[in-house]
Amino acid sequence: MNASGKHAGGFTLIEIFMVIAILAILGTMGWVASGLVNNRQTTKTAELQVAQMEAGMNGYRVDYGDVVPEGHGDEWSSHVLYRALYCDEDGNGKPDVDKKTNETRTPYCESIVPLKNSKQMREVVDGIPAIKKRVRVPNSKSSKKVYVIVDPWGNAYRYRQGYELTNDKGETGKGVNPDFDIYTLGPDGKGNGRNNLKDNEDNISNVRSWK
Repeated sequence: MNASGKHAGGFTLIEIFMVIAILAILGTMGWVASGLVNNRQTTKTAELQVAQMEAGMNGYRVDYGDVVPEGHGDEWSSHVLYRALYCDEDGNGKPDVDKKTNETRTPYCESIVPLKNSKQMREVVDGIPAIKKRVRVPNSKSSKKVYVIVDPWGNAYRYRQGYELTNDKGETGKGVNPDFDIYTLGPDGKGNGRNNLKDNEDNISNVRSWK
């Protein structure tokens, strides 16, 4: 033992704790950085999916002269969007057969992939998953298990008609755009707003068809 009371070449307990603390801090910083990168990649995926569905909606408009009706921004609106963009009005997970030509219709958004359950979502790499989920039927207390299009966080995409459109009841659309909005409530799935626009409140992390 030397004059200072330390063992030559050894470490004090304080030094060991300091090393452990530094390693813990570095590990936490790496974990946070990795999470930020993954979240950015997921957001980019959602942006691409929204753009694909937006293009599909524009194709629908060319054929029908209008956007898809019944879009109110609830979970059911995701089913409405699915039926129209995937040409699956009967909801069986397959594009309908055209009664006039007897040919299978081509979806307006061919990236949509109907799945049996959410466990298969990880198998979809380039497509946009659509899974069956029990959703409340509008203007009713009942719910129904239907296909909804889901975002990379597993929540249903939302669709609503723009503020320049009215339905057969004379109700004006509540969208941010004049024609239509396609959006996700973001990673938290809440869509808690940061403004006073009531129905148009959106989470800062939302991915949507308007910028």
